[in-house]
Amino acid sequence: MKIGQVVQRYNIPVNTLYFYINSGLLVPPRRNSQYVFDDHTLEELEWLLELKNLEFPLKTIHRLLSLRRISNFCSEEDQAELRAIFQAQAEELKRRETQISAARQRVTRTIFELEQRPTAGIRTGVPIRMLHLLCCPSCKGELMLENASMSQTYVFQATLRCGRGCGYTAAIKDGILQTRNINTSLYDKPDTTRELYRDLPSMTLSLYERSYHWLEEHIRSQIVHGKVWLEGYVNAWFFFHNHLELLDQRDSLIVIDKFPETLLAYKRVMERQGLPCDILYLSDCSATPPIRDGVIDCVMDFFAVNEHNFYHMDLYLNQLLPYLKQDCDLFGVYFFFQNGGASMRKLLADYPEASPNNFNIRWFFQELKQNFHLLETSDCGFSLDSGDNLGLGFHIPGEELHLQPYFARLRRGAGAPV
Repeated sequence: MKIGQVVQRYNIPVNTLYFYINSGLLVPPRRNSQYVFDDHTLEELEWLLELKNLEFPLKTIHRLLSLRRISNFCSEEDQAELRAIFQAQAEELKRRETQISAARQRVTRTIFELEQRPTAGIRTGVPIRMLHLLCCPSCKGELMLENASMSQTYVFQATLRCGRGCGYTAAIKDGILQTRNINTSLYDKPDTTRELYRDLPSMTLSLYERSYHWLEEHIRSQIVHGKVWLEGYVNAWFFFHNHLELLDQRDSLIVIDKFPETLLAYKRVMERQGLPCDILYLSDCSATPPIRDGVIDCVMDFFAVNEHNFYHMDLYLNQLLPYLKQDCDLFGVYFFFQNGGASMRKLLADYPEASPNNFNIRWFFQELKQNFHLLETSDCGFSLDSGDNLGLGFHIPGEELHLQPYFARLRRGAGAPV
């Protein structure tokens, strides 16, 4: 019987069969440079498959096949060894059965606990404590609340109107501050089910984890609590979503994205987790959100600069300059290609609004240093995964996509209000 017939008869992958042959588990005769499975080899294959069903490791199976080939277990010594091997396997299966039973009980208990866990958390809105950070982006006047639904801590629904009468209005809906600057790009959509997160392979997430460690270490060593943080473009990635332990009740966090749907999805998740600090969710896609000048202490940029350059030509961080304090700190991770010409050509074809400088580390550092001191940076490595796995459909497999965490500080005076 030829290999193809064996594969079909025993439903074994051809690569597995060749592995058995190459490792000496099976020794079929060869005729005209082809393996032929005679009756004796087929008997050995059937016993091998039976031993596998009994959960024997391949090393032990090889030993049993060897003993059978030597004496067919005729000698008392071989029979004694055969009994010992099966006795050892029986004890191993009993140990694993006990282990599996205990694991099954733990899994069942965890399922029960998850089912009992409350699905709803606290209800939050725009924190009243953070209202002083807002102003009219047109004339810098104070924003007045009208028709507000609120508690002593949060505003849940309201209309915001410029107190100077310049005509600017915004709204608080579902506890999210929503301006009239809505997304107009045809190449972006809200990712409320976090498809990007779910599609990331384990090796890529390990690369992200290295950048997380770098950022966490520098945030803890450089920042004291009591700061106002800003993180934007969270539809692409939201660093603080899984790193809330870096914040406490003295801090404040402003989360900006163009899609209120994404912000609402995150808001609900964060409410179930429990909040370490006040969080203001702001839906706005313009370069002029309703934030007062000079109030931001720290900025988190995890892919935000890259995401901005899918739809704009300038550096996202420069848009933030009016809102930053003169000693503002920046923490971020920039993604760039090393020799990624094919990926960039596909990116520009898929996203006609994109900047040709996106994923360009040299351009990023050049732009960054115009207004910020680059204090420290590190290349955390690269991924060769395909675009489908990374959530980046333009990433050509085999081209290096690097992650570069950085720590920078605003050049004194660069972010002063005009």
